[in-house]
Amino acid sequence: MTDNPFDDLGGIDDEESDGDQSASVDDAASASVAEPSTEPARPAETSSSTAETREESTDVSGPPFEYSAVRQRPLYARGETWDEFEDAVGISVVPELRKEGVRDEEKREIHDAVLTLAIEDPERIVELVLERRRS
Repeated sequence: MTDNPFDDLGGIDDEESDGDQSASVDDAASASVAEPSTEPARPAETSSSTAETREESTDVSGPPFEYSAVRQRPLYARGETWDEFEDAVGISVVPELRKEGVRDEEKREIHDAVLTLAIEDPERIVELVLERRRS
């Protein structure tokens, strides 16, 4: 008997893990990034404008970039700011995406869009930083 507490975890079949190793890594990575949906299922709408919107939005499936293209960096924000951000995403962004037929949004897409907004309006970032320092 060895002192390794993980000895009893052996028994992983090498043949099975060779073929599934990359898939399980990808699945684990996307599972840790995916935001669970708490939106209740909605009945199908029958209006013609909704049908047209859904036909147009059927081309919108899957994130516009692969997980491998992501560069993870920490964002440091106060707890209340982060909570407000998550609420805004859950209450406003995700339902609007659902209306457009997007049911598989990924956190990386949301974060990428938020950073794009910051890039497009850097003056607003300056205003917010100064405003918070002065208050």
